[in-house]
Amino acid sequence: MKSTLKMILAAGLFIGSLAQAATPLIGVGMAKYDDNFQVLLRNGVQSQASSHGADVFMEDGQDNGVLQLRQVRNFIASKVDAIIVTVVDMQTAPEMTRLANEAGIPLVFINRNPEPAQWTPNTAFVGSDEIESGTLQMEELARRANYKGKVVVLVGDPGNKASKIRTEDVENVVAKYPEMKIIQKKIAHWQRSEAAQYVMEWVKQGVEFDIIAANNDEMAIGAVMGLEKVGKNPKDYLIGGIDGTPDALALMGEGKLTVSVLQSAAGQASGAVDVAMRLIRREPVQALNWVPFKLITPENRYEFQ
Repeated sequence: MKSTLKMILAAGLFIGSLAQAATPLIGVGMAKYDDNFQVLLRNGVQSQASSHGADVFMEDGQDNGVLQLRQVRNFIASKVDAIIVTVVDMQTAPEMTRLANEAGIPLVFINRNPEPAQWTPNTAFVGSDEIESGTLQMEELARRANYKGKVVVLVGDPGNKASKIRTEDVENVVAKYPEMKIIQKKIAHWQRSEAAQYVMEWVKQGVEFDIIAANNDEMAIGAVMGLEKVGKNPKDYLIGGIDGTPDALALMGEGKLTVSVLQSAAGQASGAVDVAMRLIRREPVQALNWVPFKLITPENRYEFQ
């Protein structure tokens, strides 16, 4: 009887160990933990991985490309089953791809597209087409301004392709309308504090503007803060952001933010995990997996809360 019981227990332990060994492990490299949009992304990745029965090992790149590349090397050395990365520095993406391919580990870029000359079979991207983002934002701001007015632009990170494209989108829309003009552009590195400081300086210097187009919601929120600090009413301006974050929607509810564009963190996160899991199972995937942007205005904001 005892020997039979021991055999049953041993079999159970063996099956349990096999089940544990079969649990996929995904290494996730985030660009920066304390960025609001990145928080939404990593929470979404964690949630979707759990729904797949996968474990996640997550690292904070701290906006440091060298550090993030080292973290990817560590993922590979730890023999994770797949890697998901929001790239800090696009110049490190080719090396990440090379290392992952040599190790035979699937690599999924999320949110920030490194745009290689050619995608390898074991790599993919999940994110949104940035040409839509700034275009949707500025077209709506222009419409509400009756296609006239002076525009200031708050730019994210100049080394980030999304920031570059969003700024070009705004410039292209403004160029279409003869009575609109961009009068100032400042790099605020996606940050509220920097955006607030620049807006305060513009007001103090007597710069006249009607419209603020920010590359993300954090800078748009900073613009609202900056206006309030110098005694201006944000409701007297047209202010646009991108991302559709909860904080931005709250300000929109107060009438202080005019426009945002939803970049679905949940959609990107779940899509990245789904693609990673298919690659782990050696199933075919598309190299580019797009999650559409959606315009958010005071009239439809309830749909996104």
